[in-house]
Amino acid sequence: MENNRPETGPAPDMEPVPETEETAEVRTSTEEPVSVTPEEPEQTNAPHEKTPHSDKTHRKKHRRRKRRKESPVLGIINAVLLLLVGLGLAGCAYTGYRYITFSTESYDAQITEMKAQTESVRTDMENLQRKLNEQDEQMRADLHQTGEKGAAAADALSAAQTANEQLLSRNNELKTRVGFLENIRENAVALREEYAGKIRKLEDKIVAGESSVKICYWSFDDGPGQMTGAILDYCEENGIYVTFFTSREANETGRGDVDEPALMRRETMLGHSVQNHSNSHQYSKIAGNLYTRGIDSFKEQVRIQDDWILENTGFKADIFRFPGGSAWAYNLIPKEQLLGALEELGYCHIDWTCDVMDNLHSNPDAGTVYARATWQSKQIDPPIVVMLSHDWNMNTYYGFMRAVPALKEQGFIFLPLFSQSWAIDNTVIRFS
Repeated sequence: MENNRPETGPAPDMEPVPETEETAEVRTSTEEPVSVTPEEPEQTNAPHEKTPHSDKTHRKKHRRRKRRKESPVLGIINAVLLLLVGLGLAGCAYTGYRYITFSTESYDAQITEMKAQTESVRTDMENLQRKLNEQDEQMRADLHQTGEKGAAAADALSAAQTANEQLLSRNNELKTRVGFLENIRENAVALREEYAGKIRKLEDKIVAGESSVKICYWSFDDGPGQMTGAILDYCEENGIYVTFFTSREANETGRGDVDEPALMRRETMLGHSVQNHSNSHQYSKIAGNLYTRGIDSFKEQVRIQDDWILENTGFKADIFRFPGGSAWAYNLIPKEQLLGALEELGYCHIDWTCDVMDNLHSNPDAGTVYARATWQSKQIDPPIVVMLSHDWNMNTYYGFMRAVPALKEQGFIFLPLFSQSWAIDNTVIRFS
């Protein structure tokens, strides 16, 4: 590459550096000897003439000689420049390394701190475990020590363990019981539906002549009354079930001092059927308010009793018995209106096939009640009897207790009425 530096001489006022043996040695070892004698042109036969080409060649040679003279200075400058560049690159590299080093040291410090914390936690855990082991060993030593103290401690521990197991067992039983009680109504309704379905299958077999079993649906109207509690006791003792058609205002003078809601709850709890016999029971054609005030008044009386049953038993009734019988009611209000009202309120209805005729007008003795019940039941075919009686009459109670064993001997079982029963749509009054 051609050097474009200006060809200048030494700087003014710069004294020449004296040459020593060392510098002369360096110069002679690094440079070729340069002759200061001008190079003479090559002799040719042609006359010597100056041409543009020869002049250019002469200038190039002159510049080469000058560069040879200045080469030691240029070498030093180049070396200095290279050193500076190297130092600059090294500085950049060192700065970057320092940054990386400082960042790494920061993370290292965090890791070291975390390791120290972990070690501290591990130490604390070991100390805690050691203390627990010491306490356990001490407790074991206390239990195994000889003498009365050790025996007493062992007995106390055994008693505590037994008591704990008993409490745990009791707690599990209570949890199961609570779970059942939380859904008791739903569970009871499901059981009643299942039970009613089985009764209906039995009825179908009886009607088809495929079973020799006979069913007695004994019912008590107008209660709860003064004899209801005694009737419930007898039913519970003998494993029989009946149906109560309840009325809140019927025959209040004959009830005595009884807790009607409590009796209704007991009727339900013992598995009997609690149904609707209207609130007022006033079915007289002249003074009664059940049928003489129209269909709306009738619906209201049914609804009031329905609410009362639900309030006291937790279950909605679904079977209605007309006070005085359905035929009497149909004479006062059109049948279609009455049945439509009952359906609207969620009810079917039923009369009876047999009647012990224990109302206030006749008031038969216990023997008569017994005779009517047992004789009339034999006349019903198929043998699915719906018996009418009243639980406010003491004679009825005693007659009932005599009739039950006799009817059992005839092959009857005593069951509660359900709305699914065959008897609902097939009961016709035979005795009244």
